[in-house]
Amino acid sequence: MSRIPIAALSLLLAAGCASVPRAVADRVVDRWSGPSAAAGKILLDQYGAPDDMTPNKLTWRGRGGWKRTVVWNRRPVYRSPADLAVMQQTVDYPLDLMQAVQLLAFSDDLVIDLARGELSSRGGHESINYLRLNLADEIARGVTSVPEAQASYRRVIALTAAGKTSPYTEKLLFSSDG
Repeated sequence: MSRIPIAALSLLLAAGCASVPRAVADRVVDRWSGPSAAAGKILLDQYGAPDDMTPNKLTWRGRGGWKRTVVWNRRPVYRSPADLAVMQQTVDYPLDLMQAVQLLAFSDDLVIDLARGELSSRGGHESINYLRLNLADEIARGVTSVPEAQASYRRVIALTAAGKTSPYTEKLLFSSDG
């Protein structure tokens, strides 16, 4: 396998090509820090070549039920679990202001774009994003309260750490146009 010179890679990236060659994306991710590289490799295996790429970010659109998946190279700091949040996954999910306030009280790792009608979760693993968004959906629909969702989140994380599975971590349990 031949090496792609950095200048050629830069031209390829600057061109914003619609389909990024998988081999190029693999080489970019190989230069990333630990958690970012691990997440990038998993997503490349799961979703194939990204739709867009820069030296520090890969983006997929319309894959796996997500409107958009972005993983970026983040230098590890490791002060808290939020430091490992190198992936953001987005769904179409219109919210009103009161629902948005409730969701932000639930988790700082939710990103809400009221104007676009988007809801995103930042995490280190897709399963965490599924969990967070499934619980956010229950809050938005009034099925559960913020404290109940936070307790459920902690319980599912503990079960996952013990090797158990939960439907909340396997897929979106609500309908999204993503």
